[in-house]
Amino acid sequence: MRIQSSHSDSDRGLDAYFTPPEATWALLSIEKLPNYIWEPACGDGAISRVLTKAGKIVFSSDIFDYGFISNETGNEWDYFKNAPLDGTEAIITNPPFKRATEFAAKAISEVPFVALLLRTNFLESTSRLPFFRNHPPARIWISSRRLPMMHRHGWTGPEAPSNTCHAWFVWDSHSERKRELNWFDWQDYIPANQQRINGAELGL
Repeated sequence: MRIQSSHSDSDRGLDAYFTPPEATWALLSIEKLPNYIWEPACGDGAISRVLTKAGKIVFSSDIFDYGFISNETGNEWDYFKNAPLDGTEAIITNPPFKRATEFAAKAISEVPFVALLLRTNFLESTSRLPFFRNHPPARIWISSRRLPMMHRHGWTGPEAPSNTCHAWFVWDSHSERKRELNWFDWQDYIPANQQRINGAELGL
């Protein structure tokens, strides 16, 4: 039996676990995304690149430059000290889990559409109960197939299949219905010209 592994706060640092493209490919198919998007925890650009390839206008930022924002249009910003640029319609990101509630609360107060990739155990915790009662997601999309492993930035230890379930949590101010629960299989949404070899995304 495998159990959820844990790391100390000092080990986790900024909690940088970069998103496999499969998660964003799926989101583009299961949701109708706005065109002007802020990715405020962009990391190495994993989500931003996929959204941009899909024709979205993406502004990318992060509190730390992992090499993406210095080579692309973006800023080294602390999300909690900055507001969205004028015209931003959505915030889409995989936030550091230890601050996910703060990310969600700020985002939904600023833009009409928010999609956060989070572990499904984000649904748990009595400390988050008031937040969910006041701000229920419009939709939760559970990945029925475990996403490819997201290893912490700088991890040099052995790699293993993911034992963590993830979901897209979507807050949509234009949606009259709330708390809809859905499932997706990311393998259904891999573009025909993409494949993975030894964990690397390749465009063919």
